[in-house]
Amino acid sequence: MPFTKEFAILFPAMTRCKKKKIQADFLKAAGPNAATFKAMMDCLPDVAFYMKDAEGRIMALNRRNCDFCNIHHELDAVGKHSDDLFPYALAQDYIAYDQLVRTTGKPLINERDQHSADRSTDYHVKSVFPLRDITGKIIGTTCIYYKVPSVDGAPDWHGRLKPITEYIAAHYAEDITLDQLAQLVGTSPVNFRRQFARTFGISPGRYITTIRLNAVRKLLETTEKLVSEIAAETGFWDQSHLTKLFKRERGITPGEYRRRHRHG
Repeated sequence: MPFTKEFAILFPAMTRCKKKKIQADFLKAAGPNAATFKAMMDCLPDVAFYMKDAEGRIMALNRRNCDFCNIHHELDAVGKHSDDLFPYALAQDYIAYDQLVRTTGKPLINERDQHSADRSTDYHVKSVFPLRDITGKIIGTTCIYYKVPSVDGAPDWHGRLKPITEYIAAHYAEDITLDQLAQLVGTSPVNFRRQFARTFGISPGRYITTIRLNAVRKLLETTEKLVSEIAAETGFWDQSHLTKLFKRERGITPGEYRRRHRHG
């Protein structure tokens, strides 16, 4: 099945069954071991993975990449471009890596990337490779990456908002108001909210929730703490509040998330 620009128009209305078929066709075109490689990537606890076609559309994600990108299920992303899922600065960075590899046919190995998919101040170390069919033609790209904590504070692309994201990273468990954040950059709450949304693609309040949920995910994966204890440590009112927001953003409850990651 050809992966044409005209075909991309059909993706938004596609059922999950049809998306599975498109994914299966792409994996078949990528070679006999592509599906096995994809399945193997789901077994890695800390490495994110994706495959994209020649038009930059997502064809496959592993579970960890869904976690980082705040995507409920892999099929929710199949057929979409990076700029359908991420704010401009992140999307353009991801698109540029893929375009360079598709154009040159050469992999990029262990590149340090400031644009963290979970909008944190962490960095990625990523490797991007061209994907070829059995004739040697490049039909897309594949990437693996993992997160590393930043030692330099917020990345440069945060620009004038670096003090904001650094403050949130250090104080996410506290009660943070819009007025507080606006004062840090010397502007009004209205202007601050507008500038923040333009840069990050979400409101300041949604960003704070995202950073808190990043901390929740880490605690669920690495500790035996009760969900009520985690809620108190990460800035949520109580266990019920945490569970409601976690399920809204992740599609599953904290308990289900913990069981999923405990069992690989």
